[in-house]
Amino acid sequence: REDLEFEYTLVDAAVAKKVKFIENQIVSRNMTNLTPIQLEQFESTFRYFDKDSSNTLTVSEMTAALASLGIVYSDEDMNTIYDELVRVYGALTYEAFINLMVDITEDQTSSDQLRDAFRGIAGDKPFVTELDLKLAMLPPSAIDYLRDAMPSVQVNGKQGSNSETIDAYDYEAWLDKVFEQ
Repeated sequence: REDLEFEYTLVDAAVAKKVKFIENQIVSRNMTNLTPIQLEQFESTFRYFDKDSSNTLTVSEMTAALASLGIVYSDEDMNTIYDELVRVYGALTYEAFINLMVDITEDQTSSDQLRDAFRGIAGDKPFVTELDLKLAMLPPSAIDYLRDAMPSVQVNGKQGSNSETIDAYDYEAWLDKVFEQ
């Protein structure tokens, strides 16, 4: 009888571990902003630092996990981040960790990535028009912000044989200012 109880405990633990693994895979598949390599790295990091296999991290485990990925915050910031994740998710679960990593990696947009995005929106012009921004399907609030933030320039637009001046925005100058060090 004791042997059966022991084996049952082992099977129960193995099933619980598999269920957590499957739940984590479902969370991972729903995270479309991460590359498969990033997901694999974040999952293995989470599993490594989840020392008690509870599928949650403590604040010290989270700090170590982030540090292993080259992400370091002050103790005060780390506690604030942890407390917010616990407030939202109830604990620092795998899902909470992956969402944190999405937030962190989204904040790492480079100036070159933004410049390329604006060039695409502008059709390789050195300026962008309000129409370009609307055609890119940016939300009206983002268009308003960009219109206010970017330096305004006047450019000649061609319409038939008449040349008219149109309002445009110098995204290159704005990006230089935003990313100046």
